[in-house]
Amino acid sequence: MPRAAYLAVLGAAVLCYAALGAVLRILPELVDDPATLGLLVGAPALTAVVTRPAGGRVADRVGAAPVMLAGALVMAAGVIPALASDSTTVLLASRLLVGAGEGAMMSACVLWLLRLTGPERRGQALGHIGLANYAGLTAGPLLAEALDLDRSPVLIAAAVLPLAGVALAVRVPRPHIEPAAEGGAVLREVLVPGAGLMLVNLGYVTFLAFGGAQAGTALVVPVFAAGVIAVRTLGASLPDRLGGQRTLTLAAPTAAAGLLVVSLGTGTAAALAGTVVLALGQGLAVPALGLLALARVPARSQGAAAGLFFAFFDAGVGAGGPIAGGVARLSSPATALALAAGAVATSALSGRAADRAHRRAVTCSA
Repeated sequence: MPRAAYLAVLGAAVLCYAALGAVLRILPELVDDPATLGLLVGAPALTAVVTRPAGGRVADRVGAAPVMLAGALVMAAGVIPALASDSTTVLLASRLLVGAGEGAMMSACVLWLLRLTGPERRGQALGHIGLANYAGLTAGPLLAEALDLDRSPVLIAAAVLPLAGVALAVRVPRPHIEPAAEGGAVLREVLVPGAGLMLVNLGYVTFLAFGGAQAGTALVVPVFAAGVIAVRTLGASLPDRLGGQRTLTLAAPTAAAGLLVVSLGTGTAAALAGTVVLALGQGLAVPALGLLALARVPARSQGAAAGLFFAFFDAGVGAGGPIAGGVARLSSPATALALAAGAVATSALSGRAADRAHRRAVTCSA
């Protein structure tokens, strides 16, 4: 594996996600209503759910590099409306535009990393794109804090960071392009693991929106991100070694247990401990589901498959944000977190369901 190229592509993704993390940190300072906050947190996913699979399909045909670079440029441009106006409506529009760019950027980045690692390290590549996400969730909020949570400087930084990512990735050699295959088989293989990912990320977005308030400290999000980074750095090879199904069976209940501890609101120390447990489960559950999704997809369609799979991430975040906000308004943040923990636990069933669906498809085609 060409290590320098791999690290450059991954570094470009980290810079893009740091831009998202910086803006995410100031959102609670800009809005008071829980439902509005949930919508703003999940808004980028509403557009990324479209551009992620589309970006993956285009990357299969024209190569990962141009799609990744174009997505990062759209992310930078998407911040401009929020700089020009204090309106919540304009902020929402900005978040939607940034999400469109992030969707294409991320799908192309996954394909690029998969091409660089090869099939024996698929789980590592899938885990590392999430590592970039969580590295951004760690660095972005810290940058926002360093800028005193001042709206304009934070937004300017959010526009500059994706441009720095473009500068980092533009010199990396372009991966080989293989002829793309038909998309019907891709949808069949990705559908059930994708549904599991959607459930996992209902917990993720609920935690982002209300974990800090329930714990009584803003430290939970950086601790969560740092925990996932540690898991996906030190345990990057675990999903490849254990297999997707076995890893998921261990990881999903672990993540659910951590989220449930946070929901109890029994103090900062307990909440931080629950956050670490949540990070351990989340850090392994997503690459495990990704391995299940890509297990039977040919290399020439991996961009489309990865883009479609991670679109379920956006479906979980995009739908989960308003759902969590609505539950928090009608009941409490604790209830929203507890219900999200149940959804995460249910995702453990998706591996066996995927195997059954594949066997039925093989039987029908025989």
